[in-house]
Amino acid sequence: GGGSSSGRRAAVLGLCVAVVCAVGLLPLAEASCQTPITPEEAFSCTAADASYFKAHLPDTWWTATNPPNQYVPGLSFIKNYYSCCRFCIWSFEFPPSAPVVAMHGPTLDCVSFKNDFTAFDQDKTLSLNKTEMGFYLARPPNDYLVANKILDGDAVFIQADLDRSGAISLEEFLLLRHFWAVVHTVKTGPLSAADDGRPIAVGPLGGLFLDAGMVQAFFTVANSMNIETYLMQNPPWDTSLTREPVAEELSETLLAFDIDGSARISLEEHYFRVFADRNGDGWLSKDEYYLSLYKKTNPAGKPDNPYLFPINFILHDWDNDERITFLERKFVAADVNQDAELTREEWVRGDFPNQYGPFDGHSMMADTGKEPTINTVRFFFYQVFHECATQGLVEYRSSLVSAPWSRSCILDVLIDHRPPFVNARLNTTAECAGGHTFCNVANGTQDKNPLTHTCESDLDCANGRGCTYYGYCHKQDDLEPKGAIPRWRRWMNNKVPSGYTLDVMKEAMSRLKYNYTLTVKADLRLDDALAPMPLEGAKKKQGRPPLTLVLTSAFEQLRYTAKDSNPINVTRYACTNSLWPSDGFVVVVRTTPDVLSNQLGMWYMLGSASFVNFVAVFFFFVLVMGHFFWFFERTINEDHFRGFYAEGVMDGLWFAMVTVTTVGYGDKVCLTNLGRFCGAFWMLFGLICFGLFGGQVVTQLGEMQQASNIQSVDQIFGLNVGVLAKAYPGELSSIYGFQARRFDTVKDAADAVKRKEIPAMIMPHADVLAYFTAEQQYTQECGNPLKIVGEPLLQDKLQFSIQNALCACDRCDKPRSGTSVYAAQYLTEAINGQMQELASEGFLATNQERYLIPTTTDSCGPGHGFDIWSIVAMLVSASTYFFLLWFVNSKATRPVALRMYDRLEGMLLEVAFVIGVKQRSRKYLNAEEEGDVDEEEDANVLVETARSVHIERYMDKLQELCLGHNADIRKLQVEVMEGRKTMSRIIRFFTTSGAIILCVVCNVYTTLVIVWGSEVRLTELGAAPGATFTTSLEL
Repeated sequence: GGGSSSGRRAAVLGLCVAVVCAVGLLPLAEASCQTPITPEEAFSCTAADASYFKAHLPDTWWTATNPPNQYVPGLSFIKNYYSCCRFCIWSFEFPPSAPVVAMHGPTLDCVSFKNDFTAFDQDKTLSLNKTEMGFYLARPPNDYLVANKILDGDAVFIQADLDRSGAISLEEFLLLRHFWAVVHTVKTGPLSAADDGRPIAVGPLGGLFLDAGMVQAFFTVANSMNIETYLMQNPPWDTSLTREPVAEELSETLLAFDIDGSARISLEEHYFRVFADRNGDGWLSKDEYYLSLYKKTNPAGKPDNPYLFPINFILHDWDNDERITFLERKFVAADVNQDAELTREEWVRGDFPNQYGPFDGHSMMADTGKEPTINTVRFFFYQVFHECATQGLVEYRSSLVSAPWSRSCILDVLIDHRPPFVNARLNTTAECAGGHTFCNVANGTQDKNPLTHTCESDLDCANGRGCTYYGYCHKQDDLEPKGAIPRWRRWMNNKVPSGYTLDVMKEAMSRLKYNYTLTVKADLRLDDALAPMPLEGAKKKQGRPPLTLVLTSAFEQLRYTAKDSNPINVTRYACTNSLWPSDGFVVVVRTTPDVLSNQLGMWYMLGSASFVNFVAVFFFFVLVMGHFFWFFERTINEDHFRGFYAEGVMDGLWFAMVTVTTVGYGDKVCLTNLGRFCGAFWMLFGLICFGLFGGQVVTQLGEMQQASNIQSVDQIFGLNVGVLAKAYPGELSSIYGFQARRFDTVKDAADAVKRKEIPAMIMPHADVLAYFTAEQQYTQECGNPLKIVGEPLLQDKLQFSIQNALCACDRCDKPRSGTSVYAAQYLTEAINGQMQELASEGFLATNQERYLIPTTTDSCGPGHGFDIWSIVAMLVSASTYFFLLWFVNSKATRPVALRMYDRLEGMLLEVAFVIGVKQRSRKYLNAEEEGDVDEEEDANVLVETARSVHIERYMDKLQELCLGHNADIRKLQVEVMEGRKTMSRIIRFFTTSGAIILCVVCNVYTTLVIVWGSEVRLTELGAAPGATFTTSLEL
């Protein structure tokens, strides 16, 4: 009986406990709101529910109403089973397995939030206008923040009004209070000043944000309130279930809260992450959007139809991928005037951080005179850059200083086959015709991973298939979508793409942990770099489109388009520094210089244009001066300058030539003053003229020697040098002072150097090495007709220095006008940083030795310097001379030599007779010809005899005249001597008389002075009246 009685008491006691427990859990069971179907239900937590959660340890929320065989942390329970009370819970989100939550304390009482709203809503419209919101802002600590310009009331109202209705609903107020509970708890506001130095209230978000210091302080204060509450329970709760974060946990939490990377947690970030994104996947689906507090009415004020035409969802989904990211929502929130463009002020107030690029880095001026703005297209580029950089920051736990880039953000690098810098040749049609393993034909091959069809490159896919941007094998047609991003065929030969530039890029990207694909495109140019435009059609769900970069390795690739060869505005693209330190321009000459002897130089000069021009001009002056000399001398100097024009002008020409060359035979002289004056001038002219010509000859010979042995760029001054027609020849020639000869290709210029048409060419270094490689001349120094001399030039000038670079669209017009991709600068600067490390570590030098330095040495040796042709000519001449001497003087050959000499002499005389130079010898005449010659000689004898008699007669007369002239001259001499004597007598007489008269006058004057003494009147001597005469000298 006792047992049954005690059993009945135990059963009754158990029943009572069960009833009490059931009654205690009844409010929680009845208020279940795990799947709210309206935005209002997400904030419908009752006072009873809130009180129940406060009365129980968060770790027991699940087990209090569910079987204890499963454990669900408190935060997960609220999210998945009681989301209507989420605004009553503040989560620290650490540790990840069971995040600590807080809900105790007067500032964390969500029930009081609703009471405050009711008190503020004085007009009972179930919403708060600006005036009513002022009541809340007038409470501490808001009043202090507003008074000290830390918080802007208008900015608070605008940001809290998520649906842009012009009023704050209960749900929006509860959200604001949940977010701002941190401020109410720590009793302080943001401490970080605005970037431009203005007060916080006029800076980003109007001061309505949480910074790292506020969050850390909230963790400390809330944890203290938790511990106090835990200890007050009976029995006390386990205080180890609440704690402050360690440094690493705090960093992770701040990184998770700060979605946009601005170091400020905004109300928009808080709502998007904690409330709107219900499944926590990082974006909003259509269902999540229409369960949020965001705007859901059309311009007519009627509710959206989320199924037929979800206009508000479309206005948020800029990239048309059927999901809304936080940045897309942030754009709409920052666009206060709702014109789908952000001004500079809206950009700053919307809290877009400068570390992801300044406003000017993403904006472009749409029209002349209009302020720059950022529209939806440009914001899409910002969004891609921001998401890729931010995700990379999370993936690699690094800062933006190290330029992280998410591996999910593919970089598609376009390359072209340009050895030795890039070796990536596509297979030809002939190679693919035989079923080559790597050709675009179906021959039964299989993907590397047939179950998952995943791949890293085209080599992992079966024939007829290729690797997509996202790492899956697809048919070739799927790899070439029609739209903003064309897809080129990527079938390469069986060799992995390599080359100097490509290997450097691979190493830099590997160190940066960038994920990239290689796409081979023939005739690749800089303008093939495309911005990551949104995908279209069914492909828009495949993921984020890649940023297309171009790896160039030739001068023309960077600067001219492929089709019409128009110049490309390089400044509209962001390019890395040269991936090859030896980029720039180089001077190329013939490997074996010509040995220019004086004899060869003389023959060159005789045929040169300068010599021919000089002779032509000089002959004209000689002809003119010859006429002057003849004209001045023909009348009185007829013996030297004959009077007949044809003969006299020839005399003048001969005299002019002999005089100007300073030879001076003396056979002709000028007798007239004019003739002598002209002769003096003509001699001076000759000295100057031939001096200048001699200097020109020396200069030209020096230039010819210089042109044949160029060793540096300093030696091309004044020379005719080959350049590319598209490589700024005018600027190059002005820098180095040469005459530019334009060529379309490097090969054309190289052929001209080989043919000795030009002494050298100055070309882009990369193009020269590519030409050497194509001609199979680069790996052999000896035997290569061309060589590079000196160091690379113009490496400090952007337009000349870069050929090997990785470039991306920065502010280009492809594929859409107005493109502005700040990611281009971000990525290229990151690679530039890696290039400095690669250079310091010696990687660039090692890679250059592998691809760009010949493997063989020069075995040709230096030139000997001898003029072989002149030496051979001398030896042949000397050998011929000595042979003739032996042939003539030898006893055995002398008779033969004499006969040959006679025969040769006869032949030469015959030739001379035929051309009229000499008369024929008698021994070669017949009898008739000899008789004619005798008659002619007899006639000549008679003529000479008559001429001798005539000359003798005139000579006698001349002698008589000379004798008479001599007598007259002697008489004239006598008369001159007598006149000289008479003139001498007259001169002596006058000299003597003058001397006597002078002596007499002097004696008379002296006598008068002595006799008169001091009685001499001064006035008589010409002195002024009243003057006195003194005989003493006063000092």
